[in-house]
Amino acid sequence: MSERADLSGSVVGEYRLVAKLGAGGAGSVYRAMPLAGGRAVAIKLLETRGSEHIPDRFEREARALNGLQHPHLIRLLDFGLHENAHYLVMELLEGLPLDRLLAQRPLPAALAFELGLGIVAGLAHAHAHGVLHRDLKPGNVFIALLGDGTMHPKLLDFGLARFMDRDRWGKSETLTEEGAVIGTPTYMPPEQGFGARADARSDVYSAGVVLYELIAARPPFVREGRASLIRAHALDEVPPIGELRKDLDVEPALEAVIARALAKDPKDRFQDAGEMLRALQEVPDPPARIRR
Repeated sequence: MSERADLSGSVVGEYRLVAKLGAGGAGSVYRAMPLAGGRAVAIKLLETRGSEHIPDRFEREARALNGLQHPHLIRLLDFGLHENAHYLVMELLEGLPLDRLLAQRPLPAALAFELGLGIVAGLAHAHAHGVLHRDLKPGNVFIALLGDGTMHPKLLDFGLARFMDRDRWGKSETLTEEGAVIGTPTYMPPEQGFGARADARSDVYSAGVVLYELIAARPPFVREGRASLIRAHALDEVPPIGELRKDLDVEPALEAVIARALAKDPKDRFQDAGEMLRALQEVPDPPARIRR
C-alpha cells in the first residue's frame, strides 16, 4: 500500500472507505460506512512504509483504547488486520484538532480552561488505569463540536503509550529502550528529553505545557531546533503568562497549578493527572479576567 494512496471506495474488514480525512504519523484516516449499515465511523489505516515498530504501535494503541472508556478519550469500536494492513475503527467526530484551533486565534480564557480541564480529565482516567500517553500535545487532542455548539476535547493517538500495570496489561510495557528519546520537544519534560524513563509525572508536565498554551496562546518555550527546545525545558524559567497575555489577569491558583505541573524536577510536580485534575477543579471561577 503506497503511503500516498487514496483507498476511498475500498473495503476494509466490515467497512467501506468513503473519503480520506487526513494522514500523519503512522497512518491515514478515512470516513467509512459499515457494510451492514449504521452510522459512519473513522478508520485509521496503517501505512506499510516506515519504522519496523509501526505495527507494534498500532497494537499498543488498540490495546490502550480498547481498555479505556471515558468521555474525553477517543472511543475505539473495532480493530483488525485486512490484507496485511492493520486498522483501528473509531467514533467519527466532527470538529478539528486542537493545534488547528490554537493557530486561528487566542481562545477566551474560560473556554481555554474548560478545554484544559477536559484534557486532564481524560489523561487522569488513563493514568488511573495504568496507561501513560507519552506524546500529549495539541495535535493529539481533537476538539469535537457537539450539536449545541459546545467544544469537547478528546485525547487521541496512544501509539507511544506505556503500560504501568503489568497485572492488567502484561509484561510488554514499552517499545523503547532506556535512553531513547520519544515525544515532541515543544511538549516534552526535561527527563524525557534526555532519554530517562517516563512516568505519570512526565505526562503531567506535557499537560502543563498544553494548559499553558491554551491560556497564553503559545507554549512556554519557542526555540529553533530540537536540542534548543530540550535545553530550554531543562534549564530556562517558564515565562509568566502575564508577559505573553497582557490583556489577562490569571487567577493565582491557576498560575500555581501550571507552575507545579511544569516543575523541572518530577518530584515537585503533581504525581499523576488525577492529582492535577483535583487541583484544577479547585481553581476559583473565573480562572482569568480580561483587563479593563
